Amino acid sequence: MADYFEELPKLKGKQQQFVLRYSINGNNGAEAYRYAYDCQNSSEATINVEVSRLLKNPKIALWLKHITKNIQQVFEDEIKYSAKDCFDELSELQSRCKRSSKTYNVEKGCIELKGKLAGHFVDRHQVTGGNLAEVLEQLK
Repeated sequence: MADYFEELPKLKGKQQQFVLRYSINGNNGAEAYRYAYDCQNSSEATINVEVSRLLKNPKIALWLKHITKNIQQVFEDEIKYSAKDCFDELSELQSRCKRSSKTYNVEKGCIELKGKLAGHFVDRHQVTGGNLAEVLEQLK
């Protein structure tokens, strides 16, 4: 990983800003370009041409490929988060909190959220008959 990172080409400041913004905004090139460059007087057509030029730049393309690969790896790692991992974390938290409970609820909430996102915990609501207003009231 470190070797691969060192092989990435250096980018200029505005190129770095473009790459970062492009990566975190859902690959919206025009928005990333407006963020990184002064284009107050530029038309949309000009911005789109510049975005296309930047995306074809070999240095920028390498960075975007690298970032995309790393994002995919993070998602794959999180998907692998198993029910056992979740319960192991909860057990570890329980042990730590026997000594100090200051952050117990925050940490427990984080673990539960990870478990929910992984599909291990599901909020269930049981709704029984009645009119729509009564059903909505039960869901509160």
